[in-house]
Amino acid sequence: MSRDKIIYMPLDERPCNYDYPDYIAAVAGIETVKPPLDMMGKFKKAADTQKLWQWLFEQAKSADYAVISMDLLLYGGIVPSRLHHIQREECKNNADKLRRLKAENPNLKIFAFQLIMRAPGRNGAGEEPDYYEQHGYDIHRFGYVCDKESLGVADENDFNEKSGILSRVPQQYLDDFILRREVNFSSNINTIDMAADGVIDHLIIPLDDCMQYGYAPSERRRIAKYLGEKNMLSRVSMYPAADEIGCTLTARAVCGITGVQPSICLDSDSVSCMTTIPSYEDRTIAETAPHHILNAGAVPALSSQSCDAVMLLHPPTEFSQRLEKQLDRREIYVECERNLPAAVCRLRQHMAKDTPCFVADCAIPNGADKYLMRFLHEQEMLDKIKGYSGWNTSSNALGTVMAHAVAYVCAQKSGHLDAKAIEISDRFRFYRYLEDWGYMTEVRKTLTENLPQIGSGLSFLKLCDKEPQVSAEAEKMMKQFARKYFPDSARTFTVHMPWNRMFEIELSNI
Repeated sequence: MSRDKIIYMPLDERPCNYDYPDYIAAVAGIETVKPPLDMMGKFKKAADTQKLWQWLFEQAKSADYAVISMDLLLYGGIVPSRLHHIQREECKNNADKLRRLKAENPNLKIFAFQLIMRAPGRNGAGEEPDYYEQHGYDIHRFGYVCDKESLGVADENDFNEKSGILSRVPQQYLDDFILRREVNFSSNINTIDMAADGVIDHLIIPLDDCMQYGYAPSERRRIAKYLGEKNMLSRVSMYPAADEIGCTLTARAVCGITGVQPSICLDSDSVSCMTTIPSYEDRTIAETAPHHILNAGAVPALSSQSCDAVMLLHPPTEFSQRLEKQLDRREIYVECERNLPAAVCRLRQHMAKDTPCFVADCAIPNGADKYLMRFLHEQEMLDKIKGYSGWNTSSNALGTVMAHAVAYVCAQKSGHLDAKAIEISDRFRFYRYLEDWGYMTEVRKTLTENLPQIGSGLSFLKLCDKEPQVSAEAEKMMKQFARKYFPDSARTFTVHMPWNRMFEIELSNI
């Protein structure tokens, strides 16, 4: 294997994890090598980890960089990491194969990530154990209250709530959930040990769907304590993230291969909203954003006058975060705490100096802010900014487009930003417009409301055997969207629902 390839072990088989990093590397003219799709798992079905290890050992013999999801290699993927019954010793024995991998090729730089498991605050067994269907919210709140109790900030209401939960949730369900978390925590500690021993060259421990109190922040504090004992506090990153980390670490590998360390300037269309804590996260976006820069192999720019790229943050507000569930995101809501005219004016000034500009749309969970997108469209900016992302959580969106920005600068400064690289970059941007804006904001809710016309028993998370018909209707509606907002684009695409649900889509070239 030549030096211009990156081994990539995805978190799971969804496009955000399996395909997006390919674009990040390809922008810089670098190829990713990943397990074939039939070797990966499928939703709740775990991948065959032994086959994955065999594949990895074969590929790593002469490689220089590997981006590795430990959740894939230990549990078979992100959802299986929440469902498994693997014992600690088996996890450790599996993880320790990484030591042999490094011993066989000491030149291999391993960039790894391993999640702190989530505990969503809702009932529903979509991606969780079956008992989460009835007891999910209570299990979530139990972790929340117990964490407050351990910190000495719980009050009488918290104690009463805890008693009520214990009376409602069968003890075996709590035991199962907490034991699995402890096994996963133990695996996190073992992975840290490998980073301390130099087996892993860069390690991220992302917090998947977290908040101020709960299981995840409790484990984050325990991990931080262990990092302090190991003198590893400055060598391991922990911040809200998950499905975008494959892109982040692929960008970091691109930096290593090209020898470029981009400087990224952060801008925002709302100064006050930078102190907002996004949904599903435990800290303000102002604190999270620099993590995305540093872990992608870049550095924060000292000033906007001396940077390689500009990242415009469209941050969340208390109001915008309610759009996810309480308001119709198909409507346009103009908030007084934003100043898009001034932000776009600054972007134009950067563009006049040939500084590439990117947009992270973090305002609304699970889709684009229609106000932002319509504004950029009116200003004829959609084809001028070099990259965009606005999907799922704030960190998912920010981390994805940050990786794109880093790869773009690496290609530019290393002399690889040729016509092919620009086409790949533009296609990835177009796909983000299609899915994050077109599908998630403009199409998905209307299509979900029309599911009864396609077949009985269909729901947002369950398309049964009607996925082909739903995908065809989504494709039809999205092509109407594309003709309206991108009439000059000759790009063609097909639509597929990879997990047989409405949440995400897979876009492919025809």
